[in-house]
Amino acid sequence: MVTDVTEQVAAQRELRRANQRFLALLESAPDAMLITDGSGTVVMANAQVRRLFGRAPESLVGTPVIDLVPEPRRRRHSALLRAYFRQTGTKPVVLDQGLYGLHGNGDEFPAEVSVSSLQTEEATLVFLSVRDITGRRQAEAERAERYEVHRRIAYTLQHSLMGEPPRLPGLPSAHRYLASIRDPGVGGDWFDIIPLGRNRTGLFIGDVMGRGLEAAAVMGQMRAASHALARTDIPPGRLMAGLDAFVGDLADQLVTCAYVVVDQDSHEVTLCSAGHLPVIALPPDGPARRLRAPVGVPLGVNDSRWDAVPFRQTSLPLPPGSTLALYTDGLVERPGSDIEEQIDTLARSLEVALSGRPTDRESLDQAAEWLVKTLIPDTAAHDDDVTLLLVGLPGTDGAHPRA
Repeated sequence: MVTDVTEQVAAQRELRRANQRFLALLESAPDAMLITDGSGTVVMANAQVRRLFGRAPESLVGTPVIDLVPEPRRRRHSALLRAYFRQTGTKPVVLDQGLYGLHGNGDEFPAEVSVSSLQTEEATLVFLSVRDITGRRQAEAERAERYEVHRRIAYTLQHSLMGEPPRLPGLPSAHRYLASIRDPGVGGDWFDIIPLGRNRTGLFIGDVMGRGLEAAAVMGQMRAASHALARTDIPPGRLMAGLDAFVGDLADQLVTCAYVVVDQDSHEVTLCSAGHLPVIALPPDGPARRLRAPVGVPLGVNDSRWDAVPFRQTSLPLPPGSTLALYTDGLVERPGSDIEEQIDTLARSLEVALSGRPTDRESLDQAAEWLVKTLIPDTAAHDDDVTLLLVGLPGTDGAHPRA
């Protein structure tokens, strides 16, 4: 009996060529390649494992792949591999966080591992591509260190430009500044407390549009200019007009701000706003409310070629023992939310924070901390700088009661 085996020989020859191509491809990979069965036992490895792990490829066949992990870390790595096996319809994944390999000299190294699987008729094969990322981790650490140095420099610059408000007798205050995560701790927010004489005090809050060092530099100029103008004791409306002319000399700048003059003898405030959010007042025996005042255009909008929009001021009585809250939009503005509702939330939160407490410096400081946490639950992910200033006005007897 004679059988023609030409096709079988051709098929075997093609299979050998396919195996040779696969082995050539495996050996050409720049990373250490490990192929395991469904239980994590190595069935094949390429020559790169010798360079990375200090082990001959043939010596790894039949050993658990977890043996290539530092012993103290094997439990976690085994759990990750089992979790991958338990998935249905597993897809290729790349892991580079918290994974480590073991060099032949016993040293461990951070690793990036690409994992994929192949289901054959006989068994499941898992392919692991392992790369030493020690250089990447060192570069990341160096970048993080440089960023931290720059952040500290920027933070120092920001606070030197913003200044520290004076502590005035009979007028306790508290403030909070929260930097944006987008920039190294700098922005265009500022506030100021300015003694004016005759038992009167100026309160300033402002926000330069934009972020980063440029906004911080303009903020420093604005704070110095507003402080100097306020010390001349000119009315708030004229002060805003002067600041508007100052901003007009700066290229492409917009600034919102509010200036409040507190007269402690007449229990009255005079307010002027240039496109800024409303000041909130909390009287000692009533709900918090917005101070109703005409809101002018932001500084920098007026054009010298046209008649300027005037900045109007208004005077309002304020009960003794009231608390004022001045803030920037970073505290109340959220994507997809109504800013008016957020301002109302701030007002209600201020009531809760100071309910039954005297408006001394300690209570105001605790209230400021609580308000920021309430309005911005995740401060680590906030993308705008925030400024909040709380000022407590004395009562009729000089004390700071709170019903």
